[in-house]
Amino acid sequence: MQPQAKTIRFWGTNRYVPLRYRFILLTSALLAVLLASIIVVVSRQQSMIIREELELRGLAIGQSLAATSKQDLITYNYISLSQSANQSVQNPDLLYVIIHDKEGRVAAYSGRPDLQGKFLQDPVTRTACASQVPLVQTALLEEANSPVLDVAVPVQIPGSVRTWGVVRVGLSLAPMQHQIQRLQLIIAGIGLVALCFAVIAYSWLARRITRPIARLVDATVVAAQGNLDQEIRISTRDEVEVLAQNFSKMIREVLAQRQQLEQQLLEITSLQRYLNKLLTTMSDGLMTVDMQGNLVTLNPSAQGLLGLSATELGESRQIVEILPQVPEVLDYLQGLLLQPHSAQQRELRVGHGLETKHIIVASSLLHDNRGQPQQVIVNLHDVTSLKMLEGRIRQAERLAEMGTLAAGMAHEIRNPLSAIKTFVQLLPRKWDKPGFPEKFLRTVPREIERINRLIEDLLDLARAPRYQFRLTDMAMFLHHAIELFEEELLRYQIAFRLDLSEKLPLVWADGDQLAKAINNLIQNAIQAMSAGGQLTIHGSLRSECGKAVVTGPDEFRDTPRLWLSLVFSDTGGGILPEDLKSIFNPFFTTKDAGTGLGLAITHKVISEHGGHIEVDSNVGAGTRFVIYLPAADPCQKDSKETMD
Repeated sequence: MQPQAKTIRFWGTNRYVPLRYRFILLTSALLAVLLASIIVVVSRQQSMIIREELELRGLAIGQSLAATSKQDLITYNYISLSQSANQSVQNPDLLYVIIHDKEGRVAAYSGRPDLQGKFLQDPVTRTACASQVPLVQTALLEEANSPVLDVAVPVQIPGSVRTWGVVRVGLSLAPMQHQIQRLQLIIAGIGLVALCFAVIAYSWLARRITRPIARLVDATVVAAQGNLDQEIRISTRDEVEVLAQNFSKMIREVLAQRQQLEQQLLEITSLQRYLNKLLTTMSDGLMTVDMQGNLVTLNPSAQGLLGLSATELGESRQIVEILPQVPEVLDYLQGLLLQPHSAQQRELRVGHGLETKHIIVASSLLHDNRGQPQQVIVNLHDVTSLKMLEGRIRQAERLAEMGTLAAGMAHEIRNPLSAIKTFVQLLPRKWDKPGFPEKFLRTVPREIERINRLIEDLLDLARAPRYQFRLTDMAMFLHHAIELFEEELLRYQIAFRLDLSEKLPLVWADGDQLAKAINNLIQNAIQAMSAGGQLTIHGSLRSECGKAVVTGPDEFRDTPRLWLSLVFSDTGGGILPEDLKSIFNPFFTTKDAGTGLGLAITHKVISEHGGHIEVDSNVGAGTRFVIYLPAADPCQKDSKETMD
């Protein structure tokens, strides 16, 4: 379908000028400029040629008069000079003839006998009289008010260096100007005729070119109005025909793209409805905040978790105005906006009293096309019920641990009590027998001391000891600990290696309490290698604290940046995987002897020092205990403050 041609007068706010008129105006202007340039060039060239001819003619007349006036100038025959001057001006092109003597006075002036013998003071006269060579000047003749070509020829006698006079000839430039004007009029007339024919030819050519272009323009207007179902057929066998074909192809492609976009829009609309339904029905809260702190999205679950109502949301979208009653979430969001790339999962407590909720918040960043953070997406997961269940489970575990602790205490106390009970029962009957009193006095105090040590260990494990923290050199501390077990290591044929970095940091530690933990680990390693083996203690400076989240006393609550790592490795039989999770529990032991409190006390001491202990073991290959202690600033002074 071909659109009908129509004239469009305005596009937007600018007046529409057809291309045909612009083409005619432009070519006519160019032709007019060309004609004007030709007129100027030809006029200047013709003027130069005519002027050269006048100069040559004036020089010829002046030289002729100079040749005939030599004798009269030498003899001061002014009458003969005047006759010669008056006869010369009979030529219609000559306006005047002036002859000056050697002093510069007027010897003869055609038609002006009154000036004979006088000095002329005009600049042209002074310049002509001072020249030693023929000189051509342009002057204005006041009587005729017309330009004059003044040719001055000095009169010289061979063999003399003096100038005996100057002959001046004045030629009129008016004929030259009339001739140039006629030439300009002729060229202008021819140019106007050519311009008229050119405009007619340009009009026909412009119409031939612009008519198919106008059809293309009309087609684009129709396409811009939304009608893409059209076919443009132009047969000009030139670029316009190619343009029309390409435009038709482009229209078809745009139509296909529009149909595809409409289909995609339907899919996006369906997906949008699905996402809205998903956000509405999902149990987790979801909210998005842009980098300016404006709330973009808030699903109903998030609205319920945060305790927000529709009236509280209002028209404001700033989170500082919407979330003042949940400062924990507001602080978390503001921290994300300040440092978007520091997003991490965190547990928040929202509300007070019975309405307290435990919410796990996690976030991610939505970036724009340039990779810059655009929005923060926050997921809110309510774990209040899980926390309650976890509390009940912990309570049950504590009751179970208390049962295990009671059973362990009963077992450990029953054995010495049974021995004491037996001796007490035998006391009335065997006291007088030889050797019984000595055996009684030796066994009963030993069993009582055994019970006392058990109670002391339990008290150390249960009570909060009074720590005396001081800056401690761990290299020296470990050397002293090894010296205590040197004989025992030799007796069990255990090779020992202490591998410490050159510059171990100082740590804040209570030497007595830390010695208990270190000694328990060394003692356990020795007991695990009763048939011999290798014990290695490696100390180094670390920038991370293993896999654990460190908790401890107030002065160690903030996680330090540097840690002292102590690794105790043995080559014993190892620990079974099912026993690893229980080795720090009180009264748990896999040995035939012992109370099972050593590692529990070690774990408590390391925790009280703000550190952490980890263990991994391979059955048949040995066990590895790793202790992390916070490194102290060596510039700090020793502290003897007591921590309860």
